[in-house]
Amino acid sequence: MKKHIAVDLGASNGRVIVGDLKDFEVVHRFVTHNDQVLGEFYWNLLGLFSEIKVGLKKAFAQYGSQIGSIGIDTWGVDFVLTDERGSLVSMCYHYRDNRTDGLVEEVSNRLGGKMEVFEKTGIAFQPFNTLYQMAAMKRDRPGTLSAARHYLSVPDLLAYWLTGVMKNERSHASTTQLYDPKAKSWAWSLIAGMGFEKELFGEIVDSGTPLGPLTASVAHEVGAPQSVVVIASAAHDTASAVAAVPVARDEVPLYISSGTWSLLGVELAQPIINRLALESGFTNEIAASGNIRFLKNIMGMWIQQECVRYWESQGDAISWKELDRETLASASYLGYVDPADQRFLKPNSYDNLMVDRIRLWCEEHGQTPPASKGEYMVAIYRGLAKAYALSIGQLQAITGKEFTSLYIIGGGCKNEILDQWTATETGLTVYAGPVEATALGNILVQMYATGEISSLQEGRDLLRREQKVKVFHP
Repeated sequence: MKKHIAVDLGASNGRVIVGDLKDFEVVHRFVTHNDQVLGEFYWNLLGLFSEIKVGLKKAFAQYGSQIGSIGIDTWGVDFVLTDERGSLVSMCYHYRDNRTDGLVEEVSNRLGGKMEVFEKTGIAFQPFNTLYQMAAMKRDRPGTLSAARHYLSVPDLLAYWLTGVMKNERSHASTTQLYDPKAKSWAWSLIAGMGFEKELFGEIVDSGTPLGPLTASVAHEVGAPQSVVVIASAAHDTASAVAAVPVARDEVPLYISSGTWSLLGVELAQPIINRLALESGFTNEIAASGNIRFLKNIMGMWIQQECVRYWESQGDAISWKELDRETLASASYLGYVDPADQRFLKPNSYDNLMVDRIRLWCEEHGQTPPASKGEYMVAIYRGLAKAYALSIGQLQAITGKEFTSLYIIGGGCKNEILDQWTATETGLTVYAGPVEATALGNILVQMYATGEISSLQEGRDLLRREQKVKVFHP
């Protein structure tokens, strides 16, 4: 059996991972750098591409011809525009940049209202969606937009730089709020309504589509054999993670892909596009299988991460084991925050720290503000568990399905305090794992594309047998 390379880029770090559904190795890990320049927030994509090539070189030096394919997954919504020859016409904005503030209402009104937009896309209204990012570019950088000839998501671009082949992968396209899940194509009427050039939006390909070999120069640089092919895996990281939910055949999985964000939902055959889904904040994105990931974006470990980053910037040496001990010792603290509050979306700044936002939220809601690191963690974890329970209740009402178990996958499932509190708050049995669900899902899709497994479910069955999953009871 061949090995496969998963290039997995998250909001804080990236990894180049080599393996299969049983054994894998992280051969290279790096920070996914972003920077503020004159008040605007950008990703350093050239730096990321260089790190990816470092990882590929390490992978081929170690495993050589054992490697059959490469797949890339990243966070959603962010993109670049290129000219007719494929050169960038602007830098890549970070989805947390504030230029889209206030645009949800403005753009929705222009397009006939929120229900009209939701009926065409099935996507929840988030200020960072590609639709609003492009609207901001049309307003602020019209010359840049007029110079553009191709839209590429971040993983589309990185695959293009590896292969010279320019395609738009479906799971990632579905995050833009410019994709129609019923027509399974770009939402052309919205694109026309915004005055975006139709020609920007290229061919959409399914997850698992082979794109082609590495270019000769990249293959030479990283030491890859000619037989290696780059595959448009499930390019949206949540789609890759959900592909690795280790559910039994015919089971409807309730899952949380837990990391910087918590993506809570189920996989369905058809989109659910109605007012209740819209008002509850659910979204219809495309799964690796082509089905629908009906889910809600909930602010996840980002809130915790920003607190820790601040404490470390003040010279505190943060031990996760000690932080867990302090959290459990503070469990009697009753405060919590609502992670859906948009104040928690932005990163720390010198005059607007996450710890201050948590303190103010608690004061505004009649709670005693946290007074220690442990109490801050309690407020975050209890708030997340309550948000999960509320969203599961909404999900059951919308779908008519009853759930008895919950799969928590991804890096956040290592937080056993939150796993247990979630089981207790929701009343569901929680299965935590696999930790590396995103990379494993990426590899699973590649194995299906290359014929090593006959179905995505066969891959999930393998994961049930081969990967470690912990169980937490209410």
